[in-house]
Amino acid sequence: MTIDLSGRVALVTGSSQGIGAGTALSLARRGADVAVNYLCAGDLAQEICEQIRALGRQAHTIQADVTDGEAVKRMVADVEQTFGSIDILVNNAGHNPTRNILEISEANWDWVLDLNLKAYFLCTRAVLPGMLERKEGRIINITSISGQRGGFSCDVDYSAAKAGIMGFTRALARWAAPRGVLVNAIAPGYIKVQRRGGVISPHLASLIERVPLKRQGTPEEIGEVVAFLAGPGASYIVGEVISVNGGAHMG
Repeated sequence: MTIDLSGRVALVTGSSQGIGAGTALSLARRGADVAVNYLCAGDLAQEICEQIRALGRQAHTIQADVTDGEAVKRMVADVEQTFGSIDILVNNAGHNPTRNILEISEANWDWVLDLNLKAYFLCTRAVLPGMLERKEGRIINITSISGQRGGFSCDVDYSAAKAGIMGFTRALARWAAPRGVLVNAIAPGYIKVQRRGGVISPHLASLIERVPLKRQGTPEEIGEVVAFLAGPGASYIVGEVISVNGGAHMG
């Protein structure tokens, strides 16, 4: 199946590295122009933009803290002024500190829920008016296998946020689909991202060993599913959570 996103504009949050970067490049390969959001890693965001431009597409870096409602409004206004519209929103920015419940302070809890759940609400609310006015748009939320079955580290904050994204996705999808905006989610499993020294911890290695495919996924493999959900072939898919985990979670 050919996925043609020519003429479309995508905003990918947290796209200077990891899943976000892989997604931004996958969308650009299909013809989309991409706004690359970052918080701190401006140099990495610029590198992703250079790769997007090398593919013949337009790219724009935009620094914003997606947990800050006013910053999100400014980000969306900036992207819309640069490109004219936002046709595809990929809510991706997030982080898992992997603390167990006894190590999580109230401030820790609030920060993890803000970044991994509230930010999705803020970004979605900011882009929706334009999509509703045009009566079309795609919103793709990145959740996690942790939200489906709970994290093995008893990281209840992250797991709760990622499970919340699934409910958020389904509720929004019911409301938005009749208005022309299709909303879905992707639940990645263990994805290979840059780590200090390139070392995999023994705990992660044991988790990977339980994966039927016996390996980690790549950011590009998640990006390919995002591109499909953003394209014309997914025009009858609404409110779904697509598992991309090598078989790590079946059921």
